[in-house]
Amino acid sequence: MKEMNARGLIFFNRWKKHRTKKWQYAFIHGSICWGLPVAIIFFLLNNHFQVDQMLLPKFLIVVIGFGIGGFFYGLNQYKRIDEIYMRVNDDEDIESGIEDLKSGKTWNYENLIINKIHDKTLLVKNELFWFEDSEVTVDKMNECFNLVMNDFQRLKKNSAFNEFTNDFEIRLQIFDNSEKVKPLIDKII
Repeated sequence: MKEMNARGLIFFNRWKKHRTKKWQYAFIHGSICWGLPVAIIFFLLNNHFQVDQMLLPKFLIVVIGFGIGGFFYGLNQYKRIDEIYMRVNDDEDIESGIEDLKSGKTWNYENLIINKIHDKTLLVKNELFWFEDSEVTVDKMNECFNLVMNDFQRLKKNSAFNEFTNDFEIRLQIFDNSEKVKPLIDKII
């Protein structure tokens, strides 16, 4: 899951529940919350607020028409919101990454390069190093380590990945921009 603020997490958790009820969402948010109020306003305006011109059959026709239109509006809104949810929720990418790791392949996820060494160790390395070689200090190496660690912790929020990593020792390495073989930091977490 991508990094989100508190409002984004509320949306994410709420939509996770709503997305399982597509037709109910389209009916409630489209037909009832959008179609019915618009139908009532249209009916009132069309009859110029004259009670004697308001007939039940005309009202039902307007409500049914706007209800059907509202249903399609609700479906369209559902699809739009679900696309946003799918961009935020990268569970499919993580599941394919877990399969890559199980088969012995290297997996690149955001700034992380993850591969399995031995049967009990996952090696997590940084793909990017944000500082020039002349600027490398202990503080900058620690900053890079913390950024990589935060990326890894955010990845562990995915329940499937967290479950997968429970059986492994995690080894985190930080490399600079050069092609050096020796890491700047090598820690087991």
